[in-house]
Amino acid sequence: MAMNLYSQGIDPELDLSNPDEMMRVVTECTKIPVNPRHPWVGELVYTAFSGSHQDAIRKCLKQQQKNAPWQVAYLPIDPEDLGRDYQAVIRVNSQSGKGGVAFVLERDYGLCLPRWMQVELAQQVQKESEARGGVVNGETIYQIFIEHFVKDSAPLALRGYQLENNGTCDTLELRIMADGKERLVSGAGEGVISAFADAWQLYSGQSLSVVDYSEHAMEEGTDAEAIAYVQLEVAGQRFAGAAFDHDTVSASLKAVISALNRLALAESRLSEIPVRVAVG
Repeated sequence: MAMNLYSQGIDPELDLSNPDEMMRVVTECTKIPVNPRHPWVGELVYTAFSGSHQDAIRKCLKQQQKNAPWQVAYLPIDPEDLGRDYQAVIRVNSQSGKGGVAFVLERDYGLCLPRWMQVELAQQVQKESEARGGVVNGETIYQIFIEHFVKDSAPLALRGYQLENNGTCDTLELRIMADGKERLVSGAGEGVISAFADAWQLYSGQSLSVVDYSEHAMEEGTDAEAIAYVQLEVAGQRFAGAAFDHDTVSASLKAVISALNRLALAESRLSEIPVRVAVG
């Protein structure tokens, strides 16, 4: 009753800020455990596993102002008012979608993934959750992200670059490791990614186009590390890559290299599949 009053803006003049202690005393006195879904105080009352619920909560929390009236979908009150925190609001399992995965990475690691990368990553996280048969924590989600998208060291790797702008276009000279050897490639275009695409076509004969690109700083300050996300289209196929660096240009170039390395690895795995020839 006290919580019902509180949720409607009526102060019951009771200290409800430590529900865990209250549940401990009640359980000790009655020998009856509190159901995880018990109204207001249950362990899982403020936890969302559904992908659509997670996405709605994430979007509402981003819009919620500190001193404004509480208006978050599926959360009738601010969990912090009951001594809860947002670590438990969203948990990721096989039923979760891109919203839950994105929320956890942004909350725990400051990563703001673009939507197209959220979709691809959520599929990998769901597979891992199904294999484990339970909840996947933030550390595991981060490791899946790194292992799946950040591949900027092999078979291609960036060793250095020189970028010049003459007022109309950018000229880019790259030192890259390829096939175990350092190679010098160069190209020009409107922006560093366009110049890289030109250099890559001149070097490999392979045309690539940038479908989408974004970047952001991981934290505040002039020495903050940046992360770049890129989605490329090569020969009708789309591959995404990501990379970290204190230099934003390097992060952008490494993200493109990550996507190209993922393409190379995918082609390598495809070539290893045995071909069955029907004889008759």
